[in-house]
Amino acid sequence: MLDTLHPTLLALLSALSISIARTLYRSVLIRLGAGTTALVSGSISLMLIWSYYFYAGRVESWPLQGVAWFMIIGVLGGVGGRYLHFFSMKELGLARTAIILQTSIIWSTGLAITLLGERLNLAIGAGTAAIMIGSIFLVHKGESVRKKIPFAYYLIPVAAALFMGLSHLFRKYGYAWIDSAPLGMSISNTVSVMTMIVIMPFTHEGMPKTWGRRPLFFIVVGALFNALAALFFWTAIQHGNLLQVVPISRISVLLMIFTSWLFYRKLERVTARVVYGGLLSVVGVFLVVWGK
Repeated sequence: MLDTLHPTLLALLSALSISIARTLYRSVLIRLGAGTTALVSGSISLMLIWSYYFYAGRVESWPLQGVAWFMIIGVLGGVGGRYLHFFSMKELGLARTAIILQTSIIWSTGLAITLLGERLNLAIGAGTAAIMIGSIFLVHKGESVRKKIPFAYYLIPVAAALFMGLSHLFRKYGYAWIDSAPLGMSISNTVSVMTMIVIMPFTHEGMPKTWGRRPLFFIVVGALFNALAALFFWTAIQHGNLLQVVPISRISVLLMIFTSWLFYRKLERVTARVVYGGLLSVVGVFLVVWGK
């Protein structure tokens, strides 16, 4: 079904969907905690993804090598990427986390060139750099009073970015054995949720006694868009190159400005920083697409 769409379009749809999901998650992180948010959203996404797999068509052969790669992705991308991302947002804030997570583009690019043999030309390289720098401009905020944060906490989003970059690479390895995005996602998310259940007691985060209708609504809708984003992204990587798909998907930072206004009616203050960041991100997308 989604195989007929161009990988670039799928990457853009993924960026839009994940921007909506993260905007919704932001409002429930403080109330529910990183572990609870990751576990609940992952569980809901898991049910949606398995349902899509059975609807779209089953795969007869499940080679163990392919299953193993997708299981590794479940640990790296699901637990390492999702939980550490949420934890970093809670401890460092959305802006600092988003800035450091942009380095996942560097990890993905380096791994794609070194291990997959993908070629980086001038247009794609310049576009990737523009998207990364533009995204940093968009989320960077000058603060007169900075929160004192231990240096070790900054390693959390760095690790999350590395795990995300590795998971992008491992998807390609998994597809060499099982050429099915829905099945790969289903296996990966199953491992992710099961691992989160195991490690939750060690995070010292208990389930909140009361949830509230608004947080529950936001986390359910956020999980829906998170599942859509994953489906678009996995399919884009299946049929496209990491050097193009990953940078385009990172413009979700730009789209979060719109989604924040859409859900909270909180419009980003239009400053020179925002204008430069937006222009760099848009120009970067055009360069990456044009550089194919």
